[in-house]
Amino acid sequence: MGAYLRDARRRRRFSIDRAAEQTRIRSDYLMRMESDEFDFLAPAYVRGFLRTYARFLRVNEEPLIQEFDRKYGRGKADTSAITALDNRARSVPRQRRPLNSWAVAAVLAAVVLMGLAVVGVVSSPDEAGDPAADVAESDEDPSPEPESSPDDEADESPAPTPTPTETEDEDLTLALEDGFEVQLVATRARCWFEITSDGTIQTPGGITLELGDESQTFTAEEDMEIVLGFAEGVDLIVNGQNLGAPGGPDAVVVSLPEDVKDLF
Repeated sequence: MGAYLRDARRRRRFSIDRAAEQTRIRSDYLMRMESDEFDFLAPAYVRGFLRTYARFLRVNEEPLIQEFDRKYGRGKADTSAITALDNRARSVPRQRRPLNSWAVAAVLAAVVLMGLAVVGVVSSPDEAGDPAADVAESDEDPSPEPESSPDDEADESPAPTPTPTETEDEDLTLALEDGFEVQLVATRARCWFEITSDGTIQTPGGITLELGDESQTFTAEEDMEIVLGFAEGVDLIVNGQNLGAPGGPDAVVVSLPEDVKDLF
């Protein structure tokens, strides 16, 4: 696979640095893949890098992914034992639980209360009064209903929901010019990430966020590169504003400030 990728890159006359710039994958990761070293990260992350690199080189990605899965594939849980236990549990007959004395007493009390309520309604029909007299009194003194004016109808119309404007985008861009404060929150799934601020790797070897965890706040003055193994599982917060998930299930690379407008 490595020689195939290297030949495809040379046919397109791209250097490693240019390929890294176009794909936003670190150059040392590309060199390792071209050297048949695919164990530098977890298989799920390398699989996403391999798919992105194959699409950039305009080669068929499916044979490469199949070969990668064959060598480094994704483990599948053995569910045979779970299925056997489930079938065994279903075969055991359920035993009826004896009635609790408190439950019997509660049912009897409810029946007695319902009986007393019915007796009270039947024994005092005169207390309800004469319905014909009530109707006559209501006809003699009708209360006027307020008439709705056009102004009232206009006031009842819902206010329009404000929509984001170009001014808000400009404000965010101006805020990014003063530097970045970035935080990741694993709101939907666990995710591995690596952050490089102003050319310096802040998380050597990467960090894995478990579901529900929040990362520390990372800052940069000019630029920041964020490598995400499962971008769909996290929310990206830039300068206090939640931009949501920065990608899908494959590995992605987010560069700030270039990619911030694409995240809206």
